[in-house]
Amino acid sequence: MQVRLDQITVRHFKRIEELTINLKPVTALVGGNTSGKSSALQAAQLGVSILQAALRRVRGDGTPDFAATVANDAVLFRPTERLLDLRRGDPATQNLGFSITYSGIDLDTDAAKELTIEVRRGKNANITIIRTGDDDLAAVLANPDQPFSILTPGLSGIPMREEWRTKGAMDAAVMHGDANLYLRTVLDHLFTHDLDEMARILWTQRRDIEALPQSGWKTFCTLLDRCYPGARVIVTHDHHRDRYVNVEVQGNDSRVTIDMASTGMLQVIQIIAYACFYAPPLLLLDEPDAHLHADSQSRLYEALRGIAAETKTRILFASHSPQLIQRLMYDTDASVIWMSEGVQVPVDEAQRPAIPILMALGALSAGADAFDPARPYILMTEDKLTKPVTALARANGAPENLAVLSYNGCGNLQAARLLASMITDMRPDARIILHRDRDFRTQPEMDFEIATAAAERQRNGVTRVTEVFTPLNDVEHSFAQAEHLKTHFPLLAPELVDAAIFDVTAFKRDQLVAAAHTARDQVRMTVYNSTRKRGKPEWEQCGMPANPPANLTFVPANGLVPVAFQHSHGKILMDGLRPRIHQLVGGATQDCENVIYSPSLHLIAPSWTSAFNPPQD
Repeated sequence: MQVRLDQITVRHFKRIEELTINLKPVTALVGGNTSGKSSALQAAQLGVSILQAALRRVRGDGTPDFAATVANDAVLFRPTERLLDLRRGDPATQNLGFSITYSGIDLDTDAAKELTIEVRRGKNANITIIRTGDDDLAAVLANPDQPFSILTPGLSGIPMREEWRTKGAMDAAVMHGDANLYLRTVLDHLFTHDLDEMARILWTQRRDIEALPQSGWKTFCTLLDRCYPGARVIVTHDHHRDRYVNVEVQGNDSRVTIDMASTGMLQVIQIIAYACFYAPPLLLLDEPDAHLHADSQSRLYEALRGIAAETKTRILFASHSPQLIQRLMYDTDASVIWMSEGVQVPVDEAQRPAIPILMALGALSAGADAFDPARPYILMTEDKLTKPVTALARANGAPENLAVLSYNGCGNLQAARLLASMITDMRPDARIILHRDRDFRTQPEMDFEIATAAAERQRNGVTRVTEVFTPLNDVEHSFAQAEHLKTHFPLLAPELVDAAIFDVTAFKRDQLVAAAHTARDQVRMTVYNSTRKRGKPEWEQCGMPANPPANLTFVPANGLVPVAFQHSHGKILMDGLRPRIHQLVGGATQDCENVIYSPSLHLIAPSWTSAFNPPQD
């Protein structure tokens, strides 16, 4: 029976409570590092591996005979040592477990097929398997000679040499998730499986794809040539003599051993080779775009689309590549599923363009909150850790249901501005505050950057976006203020707080001075050395000087003087101050940090207060 897999449903597995994945020829899972992408891939592979372990035999009438229980160690693919621990929340019991459902079509009869595999605890710590659905589909999933699914991790390189393995050993490896260890072997099997000796000799001599007979090898060569025009793979291996498999890759002007090929080419070769040799109904890829630059990601996209078009294989993969997802999002034979905390995030047509930008910013985890209509304010922060900036916002009137989204660094400012503009189109009910660290800017410099950003938004018709600088050099700087700390630690003698701040500024003097120089040099290069910015009308309007103030304005006059508090880099200062305060107050470290990063009247800043309390439209 040939199967086209259309849907996978995972219940109570790791981070997933219940997730249904509707498969297209190519389906991508995107989300943060704890969104459940890997859980979905692992569940899909595990259900197949459990059925393989439970298959006793195929009866004479073609029906499968399955054991009701299997030993934990009999399952080849195990995401963790004890499979029963994979149940969401608590380990599986005799009454509660996890399940994987596979739904699809028998391509020979066009009949719908479905199978659910539920895993519970059996006696003597074995695994009880409860099957519900079509036994003929179960037989296809459990076939050990024709793996139903193959899991391949991202490939960053291959060993210099590889011993040849039998197909049985290779089958076990692809079920175990070790497909990347046998790339040369699968190429050898693919080369020799459908080609007779004459065809193999002709390929080695001429490497003419059109002269090849219809076969898995011809499909492989055709797909590789589409991705890398002119590339040819040459396999030379005598099974009776050679211990190691020799594989070379020939390009238009070079010929190298396969371990010398680029990472992008290796990734494409691996994926195409396994798809063409096994023709599995399901190919699972865990971040195949890892380690690849943009050009290689485009070639990877062509490989995935080629496999989907030329074979019956469905491809399900996890990705962190904005470029790859950008291509897939508008492909009618592909779909992109955004996951957060183990569930699928609904995405309408208007929200789709935001996904690649969220990926580029590393903000997919929090991105779902930005589209939640229950959150009227969205704070976009350049800080990776959002706890301090959230407390600063709430001290200035931000609501409890504030959505906080990190764009992680000033280098991503333009992408953050673009995303803010997109969100205002998608969320006409929301206001967006874009946080930027002051980073030793003078007041005119901040006024200038705020004014030019506002003018650009006005030209583009963007409303309900406000950019605010921190009142001090960065977010942490505000929480390092003596009066703020004295308010939250009333049992500490005030002079101890003052002494702690003075000691840290003295001890970290060199770091603080270096940070000031770096920040001011950056302002000089990006603002004062820019002819384009000097020509803006806002330059004179904001009172910008012809030349930047000297760096010495922001650092001590000599090495004997500690850095002044107002010229300190807050993150560096707080790294030393936080343990000093904890040492004085005792208790749990986390409790002390929670107190430090909590609102107080000393955190109030007019620009932040007005951002969260704007005049009514």
